[in-house]
Amino acid sequence: MDVRKLDPSLNQKGIALIMVLWVITVLSMVVLEFSFAMRSEVQITRNFQEELQLYAMAEGGVERAIAELVYKTDPKTQDLRKNQLPEKVVNPEKGEWMTDGRSYLLPFSQGECEVRVMGEGGKININLVSEKTLRTIMGNLGLDGEQGDVVVDSILDWRDPDDLHRVNGAENDYYQALPQPYNSKNSNLDSVEELLLIRGVTPDLFYGKKSSKEARGSVGLKDIFTIYSSGETIDINSATLPVLRFVLGIPLEVSKLTIKAREEKGFESQQDLLQRVPEFSSYYDAIGRQIQYRNTLPYFSVEAKAKRKEGGSVRGLRAIIKVDPKEQANRKIIQWLDMFI
Repeated sequence: MDVRKLDPSLNQKGIALIMVLWVITVLSMVVLEFSFAMRSEVQITRNFQEELQLYAMAEGGVERAIAELVYKTDPKTQDLRKNQLPEKVVNPEKGEWMTDGRSYLLPFSQGECEVRVMGEGGKININLVSEKTLRTIMGNLGLDGEQGDVVVDSILDWRDPDDLHRVNGAENDYYQALPQPYNSKNSNLDSVEELLLIRGVTPDLFYGKKSSKEARGSVGLKDIFTIYSSGETIDINSATLPVLRFVLGIPLEVSKLTIKAREEKGFESQQDLLQRVPEFSSYYDAIGRQIQYRNTLPYFSVEAKAKRKEGGSVRGLRAIIKVDPKEQANRKIIQWLDMFI
């Protein structure tokens, strides 16, 4: 005998039980979805907070570099330094910042920021460099043969005012055939980053990528060229290791000796350089005309890379700064670039 036929309330209880189970299931799914959404929101908020902290640290690094550059170029401050007793020793960490690309670490509660300042006078002007020097630089970077010819000819075609392309160069016909077409500049570059528009200049060549197959290692064109220096002459006291190696063609060991020798004091003259770095004398006859010792160019590039204590996230900024005490606004930001590392 079917008991449910005798007691209809049992059917109702069964249906109610099933409905309760469905409601519990639906509520459980809603709770799980809500928990997942909240966890995602918390993670997004945390990432946003970390990003802001990293950006603030990098921005603080740039501002500190600007303050140091103003301090370095202020005539009153320099007069005070010159009047200091010779025997007075200054803590290097509290001393005047050098503009040769060396690293300075700034501690923060959330992490640290690595700051590098480079005088643009220690680089070579991409708008004024001659074809011969340009080919020499590309050869030193390991771009021999057709690859180097394409880059050199294309840079020269980009700068010149005509539409006639060199053997391995490029003009409007090449750039207009690209998936996203544009015209050849036919004029001077307005920024070093403009090199990325030129045929043959890849991101790896511009930014530099570590590779055992490449003689240049992680050195890129951005480390060598500028649009602010006076030409092919280079400030020996601001020239970074890549410039010494790949522009002047100085071997790695001699370049390191040169950098080490100027850490305490910059070179004052040819005699001073050769006396303190005698290994340099073998190369001076070939490159001496390119070297300056008292460059007053007011342009500097600043790179700041901030990272958290826990590691992982890194954020970078790059800026071109003009610091000239002769002007009413003695400091000016010429260029500001976010670097996503």
